[in-house]
Parts: sequence; C-alpha cells; structure tokens
Amino acid sequence: MTRDSICSRHGVVIIMMDVTTGVILGNAYGTLEQEIDTQNAIPEFFEYMKFDLTKADLTSSAMTVKVDAICSLDTSCKQNADPWNAPRPITVGGSIDGGFTRSWTGNTGNKSFLISYALTANIGGTVGTTRWGGHGEQNGGQYLVRCDAEVGSYAGCVVPAFTPTFVVSQQYSQARQFIGMVQASMATHPGWEGRGQPLHRESVQSEVDKNRAVVCDSTFKPHASTPPPVQCDEFPFARTKESGRRLGVTSGAACQQYMVTSQTIEGKLYLSLTWPGLNQGKLPSADAKCARASMPKAQNEGVGGDLGRKTVEWRLLENDAYWVDAGQPVG
Repeated sequence: MTRDSICSRHGVVIIMMDVTTGVILGNAYGTLEQEIDTQNAIPEFFEYMKFDLTKADLTSSAMTVKVDAICSLDTSCKQNADPWNAPRPITVGGSIDGGFTRSWTGNTGNKSFLISYALTANIGGTVGTTRWGGHGEQNGGQYLVRCDAEVGSYAGCVVPAFTPTFVVSQQYSQARQFIGMVQASMATHPGWEGRGQPLHRESVQSEVDKNRAVVCDSTFKPHASTPPPVQCDEFPFARTKESGRRLGVTSGAACQQYMVTSQTIEGKLYLSLTWPGLNQGKLPSADAKCARASMPKAQNEGVGGDLGRKTVEWRLLENDAYWVDAGQPVG
C-alpha cells in the first residue's frame, strides 16, 4: 500500500450450493489479485482484478464467474461498465481479468469510498458466492479510497490509510539537522517513525497563525551569528496539531532553543547548528513540548515549501497524519 495504490492477493473459497435444495455440493478454490491506483490531480481511480481458479470439487467445465463491486450506495461514485458485470466462463487452471474505472461525481469537500465485492460462481444450478472488502467481510476496510477538492487547484483521490513520510531535503542541511536534533532529544520524538507518533495536519489558517504567534513570540531574538535574513523556525511545525501551543505552551521561551551560527574558514562560509549550554555539555530539555531556532530564511522557507508541495501531492486534509524523516533511522 502507498498513498496512491492498494495491492492485494488473497485466496478465496467458494461454497457451491444447489439453489433449489440448499444442499452443499462442494467447494471451488482460487486466488484474487487486485490493484487500485488513484490519481492525485484527477477525481478518478482505476482497478485491475485477476481471478485464478485453482481447484473445484465439481468437475463441470461450464463454470462461470462474475463480480459485483459496490463503490458507493449513492450517486457520488460513478463506475463505468466493466468486464466483470456479466458471467464469464472459466475452467480449473484458468484465469480471467479485467479492470474498473471509477470517478467521484462531487466537486466540493471530500468523500470516502469503502469498496465491497461479491464474486459469484455458477455451475448449472449450483451457485456459490464469496464476499470481501466491506465492513465485517474478509479484508474488511482494506479497499478505501478518498477523493476531495480541498487541497490544491484540482480535485483528486488518494489512499488515506497510508501514512506518508516527509523527507527533509539535505539541501536544507541546517533545518534538517535542527529537526533531527529535536526528534532525538525530545522525549516524545515527534514525527519520528518507530520512536514517536506521526504529526497531524492543521488546515485552519487562524489556528496556524496562533500556533506560530506563541512559539515565535517576542521572546525570540535572532542570533547575531545567524546569516541574515533570519527567521524563527519551529518544530513541530505550526501547521500541525502537535505545535507547542496545542500542547499547552504559552510562550516560546519554554521550547528548546537552537541557533545556526556561521564562521569563515579560509574565505569559505560554514554554517553549524548549536544551542545554549552546548559548551557546558548540557543537552536540550527532553521534557520540552516544542523547539525553535534562529534559522536562515532560505533554510526555513525551503523546508516549508517542500512540505506544502507534499501536502498537495498527498492530499493531506485536516488531521491527516505524516512522518518526518530528518535522517534519523527508522525503528
């Protein structure tokens, strides 16, 4: 599973029953392969499905198979005609495949589609059905797609169950080092997969502004050694539910404090990350709920721009989760 695909392969057992007497006459066995691909800039998603019949207790060669797939109980999901909607012949050792094309008919807000399936096999008057995907069924809840018109300029669809990872570019080495240091030193390890919990998007701009105003309040002073222009860089990000303000912080003075400093060696400028107390061997407080740094503008805005583009690519909506990779090992 990824943010734009769901792949699965599972075995199926179909109990074959005489439809007039209700007597079970045998079983049919097979495997199903499915792949759903979403489009993050188009409100459509596509599915390929393949069924292999591996064994059948009934040896008739006149077996047919059809699949009924339900994308939505209302008109919000349009499903085009597909090769599965009518019985298709199959024999033991054989396979059939085909695809679905589905689209979201809405143009505002968002809509989630939990797709459910029913495969029906028929040998004369003997019928068997197996179901999966829906609530309470085999692989229940796995085939979930969400489409929205809330992020970016176009509507699109994603797989919301997958939590993506935002990789902080090495191009912004000081900001990356800052985030990595916070993840390592803070007891909650925010956004560090395998150690902490993921961050969650804050989509309400007024809340973002309040978060930033608290962490980067008047107690923040650009460090004299930080190359100008200087900005207050904060982590966890202001655009997250984990911002210090949301955790009860009332002033950025309570956050871990960092600074990027510069020095010129043989005519070349070098930047490095440091924090108060470094020379005394004191590490930043592990109990802090936030961190801020005196950061060059290009570093701070570079990371913010990358995250904004990923927000659109992954269609991160309110409270959607994501990990942050700043070079720390997973696990």
